[in-house]
Amino acid sequence: MTAHKLAPIHLQIARLTAPWMFAMSVMFLVAQAILIVMWVDVPNLRETTTQAHVDEYVIPVDSTYLGMWFEQAAIVTMLVVWPIVLLESIYHWIIRPKTKSMRWFHFYTLMFCICPSLRMCARSYEMHGQLWLPGMSWQRTNKRLRRRLAQHFSVPMIGIALLILPVLVTEFFLRDQVARYQWLRIALHVGTGVIWFAFAAEFILMVSIAEKKLQYIRHNWVDLAIILLPFFSFLRSLQAVRGTRLAKLAKIPQLAKLARAYRLRGTALKGFRALVILGVATRLFKTDKNRQLERLQAELTVARRETRLIRLAIARLEREIQEECEDSEDEETGETD
Repeated sequence: MTAHKLAPIHLQIARLTAPWMFAMSVMFLVAQAILIVMWVDVPNLRETTTQAHVDEYVIPVDSTYLGMWFEQAAIVTMLVVWPIVLLESIYHWIIRPKTKSMRWFHFYTLMFCICPSLRMCARSYEMHGQLWLPGMSWQRTNKRLRRRLAQHFSVPMIGIALLILPVLVTEFFLRDQVARYQWLRIALHVGTGVIWFAFAAEFILMVSIAEKKLQYIRHNWVDLAIILLPFFSFLRSLQAVRGTRLAKLAKIPQLAKLARAYRLRGTALKGFRALVILGVATRLFKTDKNRQLERLQAELTVARRETRLIRLAIARLEREIQEECEDSEDEETGETD
């Protein structure tokens, strides 16, 4: 069965499922952000506030019903979204041609099975390589779209990245208040989660529309490090906890391993915040370059308009001179006659 015969069916299915798959991928990414906060940021803040020796210390948010509810909701969301992405990937693998030109589509489909949030801005083979974006519908991944999205993301992302400053000030200079007030701890966790989600969502989108993806990743390694650093620290902590539970007889080595994981988690979060600050500086520098480019492009547009007007004036003068020369020749011919 050829792709041409199945194209109408593929088009209809792609158009119907694209908004839903985008929404589910975003939900999966939100769930990832919640789990990173609950399993990395919350325990780290609990340890730092416990070390503050505050008598009025309250049970951290991760031990409350609210924290447990968010954690369970995130896990359930991931368990619901993951099978749907897997089924869609199997469907695409079956109906799409197994040709050499399709190898990247199949590779990306495999990546979506590993991490469904990457499915957010996937290009559709059935829609001739276009991708679906909310409010923009189907778009071709060209320079115009990349420039347009980069301009849309620049200012909001700088604002979101600057959230790290009040987070740092509150955590390091208001440690007693953080240990005393639960709403302040929740605000810190929400700030960290929003920053991580924003960087991850923007990175996935920009990589999806990038023509040279490896080159984009190399140029934006700070964003990638911001995304992966808390995730790797979470995996390290999870491995240590699992080892502690499985090896009860070897308590001392496993507890040491767990302690190293906790220290790594705290170091990773410090690195995460430092990278966010570095990302702010990088984005400000890029924004300045973008403004210079926009200004030069505007000047070039004005110069082209002026050049066109000058050429029109030159053409008009040449035409007038030619008409005067013809009139002079006619007069000379008349006088000769």
